[in-house]
Parts: sequence; C-alpha cells; structure tokens
Amino acid sequence: MTEITSVASFRRVTPGIVASARLAMANDVPDTTKGEIALLLKRAAPVLGIDGTTYHVMDILLGLSRADDWKGAGRPIVAISNAKLAEYTMRSERTVIRCIRRLVEVGVAAYRDSSTGRRFVYRNSQGEISAGYGIDFTPSRVRIAELKSAVDQYQDRLNRELGAKRDISRLSRAIADICEAFPEQAADWSARVNELQGATLSLEGRAEECRSLHAAIVEESAANSLSHHLSCEGDIHVTPYTNTTHESSFERRNNRTRSTERDIIYPSGSRAAEEAFEKKPVATVQTRQALSQTEGSRDSETIQGEVLGSVSIGLLQVACREAQVMIGARFDSWSALGRSGESLRRMIGLSEAGWADGRTKVGLYAASAILATVLEKSIRDPDQISKPAGYFRAMIDRAVDGKLNLERSLFGLAEGSYETLKAASRE
Repeated sequence: MTEITSVASFRRVTPGIVASARLAMANDVPDTTKGEIALLLKRAAPVLGIDGTTYHVMDILLGLSRADDWKGAGRPIVAISNAKLAEYTMRSERTVIRCIRRLVEVGVAAYRDSSTGRRFVYRNSQGEISAGYGIDFTPSRVRIAELKSAVDQYQDRLNRELGAKRDISRLSRAIADICEAFPEQAADWSARVNELQGATLSLEGRAEECRSLHAAIVEESAANSLSHHLSCEGDIHVTPYTNTTHESSFERRNNRTRSTERDIIYPSGSRAAEEAFEKKPVATVQTRQALSQTEGSRDSETIQGEVLGSVSIGLLQVACREAQVMIGARFDSWSALGRSGESLRRMIGLSEAGWADGRTKVGLYAASAILATVLEKSIRDPDQISKPAGYFRAMIDRAVDGKLNLERSLFGLAEGSYETLKAASRE
C-alpha cells in the first residue's frame, strides 16, 4: 500500500518539501543499513550543502533512528521535539527548525506531521511502527543510488582540482626559474604568466593553459640557448700545475692540521669530562628557565613537533580506517593527510574559521591528525561525541597547553580496529 506523508497546513510549502514528500510515499524502497546510510549522508553533506548546525542535527536524528526501521517495509521515523534538539545542539529552536527544513528541502528527510503537530511513534509487540509522526528519512533510502553517484562525482572533481592546483604551482615555479636563467626574455614571459592568471578560466582550464605556456617557454629558451656560441674572450692564461710527486706518510703526519684541544693545559687532578659534568647542571637550569619563559609564546611548529613526536603516518593509517573510507582517501603520507584536511573538516561539521584557527595554532599536519582522530571516534561511537567540532577545538587547546596525548588515542583506535577485523574474520 502506498504510504501517505502529510505536511501540516502551518508550514510554508516549497518545491523541495513537495519533492521530499513524494519520495517518502514511494513503495519500492531499497534495503540498507543504518550504518551505511549514515556514512553515505555524511560523505554527501558537502554535495548537498549540509554543514554546521544542520550537519549536527542530521547526525543526532540519524543516531536516534532504529536500525530495524531501515530494512524491509520499515520507515525510519524519528520523533523528537524541537526543544530537545535545541538543548542537544545548544542552539535556539528557530535555528533547529531552519536546520530540519534544510534537510527536507535537499531531499534527505521528509515531514510526517500529525494533526496537532506533535511528534510521536507507536510500536506494536514486534517493534514495528504502527503509527508514527516526526522526521521521516525514507527519501534517503529511495535516493541511495543517486547519492552514491553524486559522492563519487564529487570525489573525482576534488581529485581533478587538486591535480590542477599542483600542476599550476609546479609549472609556475618552473617558469620563474627559466626567467631567472634568461633575464632578457623574463619580462615577456612574466607578462604572459600574469595574463594567464588574470584570465577567467576554470581551475582545470587554467592548468591546461599553464601546461601549454610552459611547453612554449621551454622551446623558446632552448632555441635561445642554442643561439649563443662560446668564445675565448676574457679567458686568462695560467701555468698548469703538474707536480705529481706524492707526499710521504711521515710528512703528512707532521704537516696535518689539528685542533687546539690538546694544547689546553688542565689543572692537575682534573679532566675535561669532569669540568663538563660540573657545568652541565648549570646549563640545564638555564635551559629550563629559558623554556619556562618562552612557554607561553610557542610557535605552531614546536607544538606540532610535540603532538606528532611519537605518532607515525602508519599508526594514523591503521587507527583511522573508517575516516579514510568516509572521505575516500588514504593516509599513506603526511602530505596526503594534509590534503585531506578540508574533507575531514566537512565531515565533522567544522567551520572554515575553526579549521584555520586550528592550523594556525598547531600546524597543518597536527591539526589534520586531530581531525582524523575526531572523525574516527565520532563514526565508531556517535553517542560519545555529540559535538565533533567542539571536541576538535578542545583537543587543539589541549595541544597548545602541552597536555594532548594523541598517541594514546590512536593506539586505542588501532587496537579497536584490530579487534573488529579479528571478530569479522572469525565469522
């Protein structure tokens, strides 16, 4: 029987709301799991324009849904009041209402309103929903294939843009080096580069034009280098040194240079090592005093070294398996981890300002490692980390204070990943 999804009369209906209501009335709904759809929706959040508080609200609603409702003829309906959601997210009710409306208009959920506007779910003895009113995630089940395709296209576009940025940066540096080698043509080549940078082209189009320009400049520079002929003008004539008589080993021993350490006469009964040992505690005290004075003004490189001092990229790769699957990347190098920072930021709903602040305080690689850790924890236990963005900021503050032990968290995640794989292999 066709499901009927009603929208209350007090709502201002938009085309997006109508489209979501039609999706919720579909009969042929694909089977999926709660974990699969939650992972897919989080990966599709940048494509759908879901971020910030909207992402947080979606995460809470997905966590409150029952796993059995995502299978068969079940309907994943979540009944929670706006007041309770506002309490969970620490936002106003009007903000929560706008966030839910955003989820409905992008086709992730649909309104299932009762006549009184209240949200509730009644279940029978088998646990199936007999009557339910609230936020219905059936549109997500219906669009699962479409969302997967959109995520794949988004990842491909990001990879192409990243490759284009690398080519532009690499070729621009190469052209600058050629300009330094051929100063007579530098003005013309620099003008062509500036003209290319000011052109209104896409990133990939600009990269293609930059490749063509670099190839043309290389050909011109090669032609110019062949046109120059070597001459003997300015050469000087010197008498060659042809003495091939080798010095004897005895002469080498007597003439070789040595340090003046052996010429220092120490007092009787004392040695250099003993004097150095006596001076060591004084130097240690002075060093500690200098460190204590500069502790409040540590730079990001120092903090990054402290955070990642005992953390390897292999440990991050093993500990953050789910995070790599979610963003469709692999942490096989520190540069790859740094490039994944933007995707990791979107996955936890962190703002651009918060991400920039974290990079400024602890460095790009340390901030990316902390992002990956937070995302991995939120995937494995969403109830434990209800506010991933706030959790990230708290870890950044602990790193600045020198109290963050990232290695212990990563070893815990790696051990949990190993136990999961071990249990799966037994089954």
